[in-house]
Formats: sequence, C-alpha cells, structure tokens
Amino acid sequence: MTSMLPPPQEAPDTTPDTPDTPIRTVGLLADPGLPTKLAEQVALDLPDVLARHLPGRTWRVETAEGPVGLDSEGLVPMFRTGCERQRRHGWDVVVIVTDLPRRAGTEPLVSDFGADDGVGLVSVPALGAVSLRRRLRAAVVDLLEHGLADPADAPRPTRRGLFAPPICRIASEHEGIDSHLALRGTRGRLRLLAGMVRSNRPWRLVPSLSTALAAAAAGAAFGIFYSNIWELASAAGPSRLVLIAVLAVAAMSTWLIADNELWERPRSRRLRAEVHLYNAATTSTIVLGVVCCYALLLVLAGSAAAVVIPPSSLAETVGHPVGPAAYLAVASMATSMGIVAGAVGSGLTAPEDVRAAAYSTREQQRRARLDEEDDRAAADESA
Repeated sequence: MTSMLPPPQEAPDTTPDTPDTPIRTVGLLADPGLPTKLAEQVALDLPDVLARHLPGRTWRVETAEGPVGLDSEGLVPMFRTGCERQRRHGWDVVVIVTDLPRRAGTEPLVSDFGADDGVGLVSVPALGAVSLRRRLRAAVVDLLEHGLADPADAPRPTRRGLFAPPICRIASEHEGIDSHLALRGTRGRLRLLAGMVRSNRPWRLVPSLSTALAAAAAGAAFGIFYSNIWELASAAGPSRLVLIAVLAVAAMSTWLIADNELWERPRSRRLRAEVHLYNAATTSTIVLGVVCCYALLLVLAGSAAAVVIPPSSLAETVGHPVGPAAYLAVASMATSMGIVAGAVGSGLTAPEDVRAAAYSTREQQRRARLDEEDDRAAADESA
C-alpha cells in the first residue's frame, strides 16, 4: 500500500563538515501521533549527542511520518519498510519509531536492529510514561553504538542509567535481527503497561463522551438542587464519599468496556499473557479517561453548588455550620450520581468514537485486523 508522505525534515546540523569527515544520515521514520512528535523533538538533539558518543563522523538526522503498514501477523514489517525508506530518502541508517508494543516471549522489547540492513526499531510504549524524549534519544544512540551505525564498531555496554528499570540484551530468534533490548521483571512489564496507556492518551476520551457528560451533568445538577442529597453528603463523611466515587467510576468504566466490546477474547491471540496485557492497558485507559470526566464534572458541580446553594440554607439542612468542605461533599455526591447517569448516556455514543479515543493508532489497526480474522473464521464455519 503506497501512501503520500511529507518530505523528510532535516534537523539542524551543528557539526561542521570537513573533507575528511564522513557524513552519516540517520532517518527517524515515525508512526503518526505521539511517535512523530517525539521523533521531531529527538532529531533536534541527536546530531550533537551522536558527535559526542560516536566521534569522527558528521551526523545528520531527518524525520518522516508514516503510516507504516502491518504484516499478516499484525506486526511492523521492519526490514521491508526500513529498506524501502532508505532507498527513497537516501538515508544511511533508518530507525522506525512505533507505538506498537513488542515482546519476545514474555519480555517487553525496547528496541531491536539488523546491522546488515541498517534498520532499527524502537517501541515507544516500552519507554514508559515519563521522560519519553530522553529515553527515545538514549534508545536511538544505543542502537547506533551497538552496530547499527557501522557493523564494524565494537559493541559497547548498555548504559543502564538511561533505561531504568533493569534491562538486558537478549539474542533474537528472528532472521536478520541481531539482538533485542528487553525490559526485565515485573517493573519492566509495568513500565510497558504504563507506556501503552500513555500512547492511548486517556484524556482523549473526554470529548468523545460528550453525550455521556451531558447526562452526567444533568444528574449532578439534580443532586445540587435536591436538599436530601445535601443531607446524605454531610452524613456520609469523607471515606464513604471516596468509596462512592470509586464505585461510580468503576460502574461507568465497566459499562463502557462492555457496551463497546473493548474486552479482547483470549482466543484471538496466541499468547494468553499478551491478551491480558492488552486488556489491562484498555481497562487502565478507560478508567483514567473516566477519572478525567469525573474531575471535570466535580469542578463544574462545585462551582455550581457555590453559586446556587446559600450557606444559610445548606447549614439549616445539614444542621451545623458549613464551609468549603461541606460544598465539596455536596459536589462529590452529586458528581458520583451524575457519573452513574452518564454510564447510561454513554450508550448513545458511537462505539467507533470510543474505540478511536481509547486506542492508539497502532492498537486500532491491530484490533481491526483481529476483527477481520474473527469475521473470516465465522464465515468459514458457516460455509
């Protein structure tokens, strides 16, 4: 599948050219969205960083945006794509920056490369949820230091300080791939999960649930105007209000996952552990998105309560003097009511809109491919 791509963008080169200094061009080919943004940021730093770590050459860095297609197994065809872009742009080395999680067995992969082809790949989710620019820059430098820049270069030890939690370099079972840089242990898997959620960008769920938020706002408004809710909020106490809020968020999150069929069935993946990982990322994304909705509604409900409810009326209803804490309690109870009502309103939101907000670009492609496989399997069974 051919696609119209913007011309590659060249990062400023601060290293002076000399006749005796070889020039090496590194191309960062990134998926749309977060990977492209990170690649453009990293491209500004790389020439100077590479000049320090791999001296004796003039480094130029260019960026280009995909999309990069998936193969029949739903993976990025690293060598085919990388070599094609090398020829197209005249790059010496290409590093694909993708938001597709990669694993070797149970080990999350940060990067892998084939020195013979001059193609490497970095998986953004394995970089975690914070310090992405620094970690991506370190991952690209690590690839180049370990032979991607020049197979004749002696491998250097991986700089662990840039890749906490602990990492290891493992041998690859795939033809053409020299080795993988993998995360180890529970901390590594948690960092991959955090990175997957970060790539999904949970806050995008808020505008996609405009219908649900309208229903939630209506429910919260009822709580603000209904004096019995004031009494319940005052009698509940902080601990019970927190519990009610947690249950409300859990109820709406469960409804969104079930109603929009976001839960992936184990039979659609070869590895059950991988299915659990994707479901955990989806659940975390939805929960964080609903928490964002709750926080927004809480601010609106608190502001409305402060304007609508006179302190004397609230004090008379609850039977004691009131302050900001009393208004916060009313707003919290009203918001929890509204969030539960919003779960029903979310049924009017198109499932495609929810999935587009809950998944990264790569995850949407992967899920679409799985749906196609399920449809073909069902057609074969019916035939």
